[in-house]
Amino acid sequence: MQNRYHFARFAYCFGENMHEVLSLFPSQVLRVTWPDAAEFAPGLIAEVLQLRQQLPSASKTNVGGWHSPSVLQERPEPAISRFVSQIPAHLSVWAQHYFAIDTPLDPSLWQLEVWANCNETGHFNKAHDHFRSGVVVSGFYYLRCGGDDVGGETVFINQQSCPLNIHSPVPLREQSFSVTPQDGDMYIFPSWLGHRVNPYRGSATRISLAFNASHPALQVVKKTDKPRFSAIRKILRKIS
Repeated sequence: MQNRYHFARFAYCFGENMHEVLSLFPSQVLRVTWPDAAEFAPGLIAEVLQLRQQLPSASKTNVGGWHSPSVLQERPEPAISRFVSQIPAHLSVWAQHYFAIDTPLDPSLWQLEVWANCNETGHFNKAHDHFRSGVVVSGFYYLRCGGDDVGGETVFINQQSCPLNIHSPVPLREQSFSVTPQDGDMYIFPSWLGHRVNPYRGSATRISLAFNASHPALQVVKKTDKPRFSAIRKILRKIS
């Protein structure tokens, strides 16, 4: 099978020597700008704010704010249902870029868990990742960012073992990458990619939606961890 993993190549001359830098094993992050985001945002915002009044907040990595239970994929609200239904096709596009897949993944086989986040001034999320057994991909969608230059940036973190453990007065070139929030933008990334959310400085409620997903063609198992999805648990029981 042809190796489909991509890397960046930079060649340049230094004196009489030719130097070539290979940037190996990048994390594929897919940015999706929804063309109809402004059209369905009001309905989606209203439904999320209504759920905020009905459902208790989960305590995850959030410091302040409301983190809904991860059940939005089961909710009957029309705007939420529409949002959830459009995620799988984008997940299959991401997987085609990241994995050596000969046949595009069937979007209907993705299993999702989806939640909403509402942050007020000063709220943020601590550094974390979403890697669990069965969870191969994660993502977030900026529904209402609260304006320009109000913080709340998502910062992806270089979580390879060396950057986490090295101590040096000279920093690495790339230890993190900050994403500027824009209404209607979705980011899809491998679940093991670390990230955090900077404190929000705006006055309007900041709203985002996030998700984890699994696919039967992409089995990932984290040792000593319990599978998150029922289909994954059934498969593991068969092979154990």
